[in-house]
Amino acid sequence: MKVLMVGVDESTKGGMWTVAENYLNAPAFVSMCHLSYVPTSIVGNPVQKVCFTIKGFLKIFRVFRMEKVDITHVHMSERGSVYRKGLVMRYARKHGSRILLHMHGAEFEDWYRGLNAKRQQQVRSIVDSADEIIILGEYWQNFISGLVRDPHKIRVVPNAVSIPKERLYSPDSRRLLFLGAVSMRKGIYDLLDAMQQISPELSPEWKLDIYGPNVMGNVEDEIEKRDLSSRVFYRGWLPPGDRAEVLSHTAVNILPSYHEGLPMTIMEAMAAGIPSIATNVAAIPEAVNDDNGILLQPGDTRALGQSILTLCNHHEMRLQKSENSYRTAVEKFSLEKHLCRIANIYRELLDL
Repeated sequence: MKVLMVGVDESTKGGMWTVAENYLNAPAFVSMCHLSYVPTSIVGNPVQKVCFTIKGFLKIFRVFRMEKVDITHVHMSERGSVYRKGLVMRYARKHGSRILLHMHGAEFEDWYRGLNAKRQQQVRSIVDSADEIIILGEYWQNFISGLVRDPHKIRVVPNAVSIPKERLYSPDSRRLLFLGAVSMRKGIYDLLDAMQQISPELSPEWKLDIYGPNVMGNVEDEIEKRDLSSRVFYRGWLPPGDRAEVLSHTAVNILPSYHEGLPMTIMEAMAAGIPSIATNVAAIPEAVNDDNGILLQPGDTRALGQSILTLCNHHEMRLQKSENSYRTAVEKFSLEKHLCRIANIYRELLDL
């Protein structure tokens, strides 16, 4: 079996790269399917992006020239990703490769609905050209089913993470965590507003650490503007090698997003036994519930602030939700189980 996986470059620092990285860091999986990985998207200016995409296509052509590719596993989000990966899928099909489409786009549905009829038809044609389609949660089943002729080729396969053998949670921690792109889509303004609202009621020992690429560019100014400089700290990008250390000192994970798929930051927090406060969008309610965290409506800063106060002020509640978070991760989001499911899908595609 030979699998070519096409996705994004490490510089994108997002969930799609984290998913791909999980595959690449699994030696038995890589060996089993003789995996090659080619990124076609990078962070940079328009010229850099186009040049990188062209180089990626040339690498893909080279892989197909050198050996028979049985399966092309394509990671797709929205906008330009759809058209880039559409070209890859067409080329792979012409060269006899089976196609597995792995859908990630947090804003794919809204983006699609904003297209004109001609563009929508083009997108449906690209998506439907896949032999099998992976979506991240049940929430997307009805929508994606409407894009294809055969809904039976859609598989729900949640994101997954490597889970430590023991829960790493630190019950005495007083650190709150935001981990993700520092952007409006991730609800960072709402989080800062909520922290400002509750700061007079919240014990001074509680601090919020913000990690992630500074997409909005002015997060430190926004922190200072709300007089939160002694409470909230922007730490920049969190390298993968430092994540376990940060998670081991985190009491509560917070992700008040407006649009998501199934966020890797929630998976990673759950694997460490950290309860999450998150919004009930996309597949998040398939991971976070009242037993292991708190769900709220996006944009509700008052509810967000009260949820933070509730978990910060109730030690036993945090401990119970921590235990339940870890248990949920073990049962539903184990990377080992995930890799087995992907390997089985590969075999089914090839009738092995």
